[in-house]
Amino acid sequence: MKKVWLMLLLIASLLFGGTNAFADSSAPLPGLLRGKPAAAPGTVLFKMTDGLMQTYETVGGTAYSWTFARPVDVSGFLFYADSPHAQLHLYDERGAGVAGSGATTTEPTAPFPIQVSGVKTVRLTSADPGTLVKVYELELYGSPSPIVPTTPTGLTAAPSDRAVDLVWNAEPYATGYHVKKSPYSYGGPYSVVQTVYGTSYRDTAVANGIPYYYVVSAFNEFGESPNSQPVWAVPSLRPPAAPLHLTAVPGDSKVMLQWETVTGAVYYNVKRTSGVGGTYTTVGSSVYGYYTDLTTNNGTTYSYVVTAVNGAGESAPSTSAAATPYAPAPDRALLVILLNTGAIKEYDLTLAQANAFVAWYDNRASGWGAPGVYPLNRGDNNRGPFAQRTDYIAFPSIVSFEINAYSSE
Repeated sequence: MKKVWLMLLLIASLLFGGTNAFADSSAPLPGLLRGKPAAAPGTVLFKMTDGLMQTYETVGGTAYSWTFARPVDVSGFLFYADSPHAQLHLYDERGAGVAGSGATTTEPTAPFPIQVSGVKTVRLTSADPGTLVKVYELELYGSPSPIVPTTPTGLTAAPSDRAVDLVWNAEPYATGYHVKKSPYSYGGPYSVVQTVYGTSYRDTAVANGIPYYYVVSAFNEFGESPNSQPVWAVPSLRPPAAPLHLTAVPGDSKVMLQWETVTGAVYYNVKRTSGVGGTYTTVGSSVYGYYTDLTTNNGTTYSYVVTAVNGAGESAPSTSAAATPYAPAPDRALLVILLNTGAIKEYDLTLAQANAFVAWYDNRASGWGAPGVYPLNRGDNNRGPFAQRTDYIAFPSIVSFEINAYSSE
């Protein structure tokens, strides 16, 4: 084991040559790892990069790592622990190790010099997993590697009415993209029409019927990539797409239709057939938004489709939706009572309340079991400062009554 450690320290001295100076516990200058937690499965550690020499994290058999969004060129490092078992490893984009070192156990006053390019991942391990090590501080110093983005790929151009939609693949290390256009040919010349920071662009500075050619380049602070392969498109007005998500809701002698708005549609045509399938005929033309078909019969099933229309023509029909109009069942009733005094009483009741009154009357007329009067709430006819007004209808005073059932829908 001692021979292994001697070899590791020898390699570290070759990779990280420089003067080792150690002094007090002043906080190190912030670098590339300051404030970034180390990550491992199920665990996150913060104290190794907080800039405080007095705080520490305990490392054992678990490896902890930091990954940069872009490769960096490392020019110095600070690595302080209570044992040289704490090991620092640097890896490039391909996962190949490019440098490594054991920790110093004496607090440094300045970073050790180092020159390592293209570092993507930093990993912290213990050379002896069975021994717990206190890591007080780990910091790297340097700057992003001067990597120019590669040429964008996957550029496509989709024409529409007075517009062209461009989409391309994201490029690693790109800060943004230059969209370039030519009205002449694949060979250009191309001029920048927009700088974007996503991977799509809609060009509306075009006219229908004219071909336009496009390329895209990627850039960052270190330079600009070559142009992508060119694409071209001819903007034109095209028939709209078929409407989606048609729904049909039945009512009393009517069917209410709704669907999603179609981009580019000027209006819609509603078509109907009796039953499911068959030949559709137009029942609503130049429709905007939703539509209610009032030319239906209760109990008959109707099937509907909707098409979208613009100046270029009519879309394919939507998927069909069917509905059967129905007369809603009555749930309320107007009870009208003629009394022997000539007075007429009216009560707006639920159908259940009206049926209860009829049952009381029938029982009373049969001469058994029912009280001689029946209470009826005055409902909306309550006038005055009363919580409730109730009429008590005496059975002998009733000359006749009628029940007028209706639906509240």
